[in-house]
Amino acid sequence: MRSNLVRWLVLAGVIHITLTLAIFLAGHFELLPQTIDTNGTGLSFAVDALSYRSLASRMVAHWQTNGFADWLAVKAPLHCRLYSITFALFGWLLGHNILAAEPLNLFYYLAILSCVYLLGREIFSPQAALIAAIITGLWPSLLLHSTQLVRDPLSILCLLALLLVLTLLLSRRQLSWRATAIAAVSGAVFVTLFWVARGNMWNVIVITVIFTIALLCLRTIRERRFLGRQLLVLAAISITMLFVPARLESTTLYGIRPPVTPLAIPTDTQQRTSNESIFMQIGRQIVARRSGFRSYFSRASDIDSDVRLTTFGDLLRFFPRALEIGFLAPFPRMWVERGSFGLAGRLLSGAEMLAMYLLYAAAALSVWRHRRSLEMWLLFLTAAAAIFALGLVVVNAGALYRLRYAFWIMLIVVAADTLAHFTVLRTRSTNSRMSSSVVSNEHMNRHSEVSSFHT
Repeated sequence: MRSNLVRWLVLAGVIHITLTLAIFLAGHFELLPQTIDTNGTGLSFAVDALSYRSLASRMVAHWQTNGFADWLAVKAPLHCRLYSITFALFGWLLGHNILAAEPLNLFYYLAILSCVYLLGREIFSPQAALIAAIITGLWPSLLLHSTQLVRDPLSILCLLALLLVLTLLLSRRQLSWRATAIAAVSGAVFVTLFWVARGNMWNVIVITVIFTIALLCLRTIRERRFLGRQLLVLAAISITMLFVPARLESTTLYGIRPPVTPLAIPTDTQQRTSNESIFMQIGRQIVARRSGFRSYFSRASDIDSDVRLTTFGDLLRFFPRALEIGFLAPFPRMWVERGSFGLAGRLLSGAEMLAMYLLYAAAALSVWRHRRSLEMWLLFLTAAAAIFALGLVVVNAGALYRLRYAFWIMLIVVAADTLAHFTVLRTRSTNSRMSSSVVSNEHMNRHSEVSSFHT
C-alpha cells in the first residue's frame, strides 16, 4: 500500500512539473502574451504573483550584494522570503521565474495532497482518501494556481495540516506521550505559520479551534472518561492561537506579514478603543471588509456590491444570500459571460462550479451516513462556516473563488466517501455478475459432459 502511494505521489509530481514547464514555455515564447508573461506568471489568473516575483528577485539581489543580514532585514511576506531562497539556489541556472520556484511549489502541492489523503483515511477509508487526493490534485484552477508565486499554497497547507492534528484529537486513537508532544508542537507551528502567511483570515483558525473544543467535550461525554492528553494538545494550540496575534503584531516579525487586504482583521488598538458591543464591532468589520473588496480593479465579476449592510437587521436578512453566494457563486449566468480577462476563465470556472454542485450532493450524503462521526463534523463545519463567512464579505467572484480553495478541498474529502461507497458497490455488483457467469458456464460444461457420456 505504501509503495502504491509513493507511485501516486511520483505521478502527481510529474504532472505538476510538466504543467509548470508548459506554462513557462508558453510565456517564454510569447504564445499567450495577454495571459502569461515571459517568466511564466499568469497575467489573468495570478496577478498578485507579478509583485511577489519582483520582490523575491530584489531580495536575492540584496543577498548577493550585501550578504545574508541585509536579506534578513528586508521586510517581505513569508512566502516571498521562501521564494527568494529558491531563486538564490536555482535562479543562476533557470532565472527568476516559475521554474526556479518549482521546487517549493512542488513541495506545497505534494504536501497538500498528502494532507488530503491522510484526512480522508483518518475520517473515512483509504479508498475515499485516494479519490479525494486525485480530485484535488487534478482540480484545474487549483493546479494552475499551484504553479505560481502566490501565498495560497502555503496557507492551504498550514490549515489542512492543523485540521489533521485536530482530527487526531477527536478520533478514538490512544495518544502516547510522544505523540502528544509531537501533536502539540506541530499544531502550534501550523497555527503560527498560518498567522504569518494569511493572518487576514485568522477567524478561520478561531472558529476551527472552537468547533474542536465543543466536539472534544462531546467525545468526553460520550466515552465518559477524561481525555487528558488530547486536552493538553488542544490547550497548546489554543494558547498559541491567543498568544501569536498579540505578541507578533508588534515585533519585527510583522515585516513578514503581507500588506493590509480587504480581509484584514482590526488591530488590538482598534478593538480596545471601541466602546461598541461585540455585535456592533462584528457588523462594522463586515461592512469595512465588503467595502475593501469594492476597490478591486476588476468589477466585472462583482456580486451584490451595491448592497449596504447598515444595521444589524440588514445583516441578518443578508444571511441566506451570503450562503447562496458562498456556496454557489459564480452563478450559471456568469459562466458564459465575457469577463475582464476573456471568456476562457469564465468557462473553466463554470465547469468547476458544475462539478462542485455534484460534489455538494455527494458531501450531503456522506454527512448523513457518518452523522455520528465527530471528525467528519469538524471538517464539514469548518468548511461550511468559512464559506458562509466569505459569502458575507467577499463581493468579487474572482477573489471568492481563490479564497475558497481550502474549504472546497475539505468538502471534496467529505464527498469522496460517497464516491468511494458507490465505487465499492459497483465493483461488488460486477464481481457478483462475473461469479454468476462463471458458475453458469461450469454448470453448462458439466451438463454437456454428461450428455456426451450418455450419447
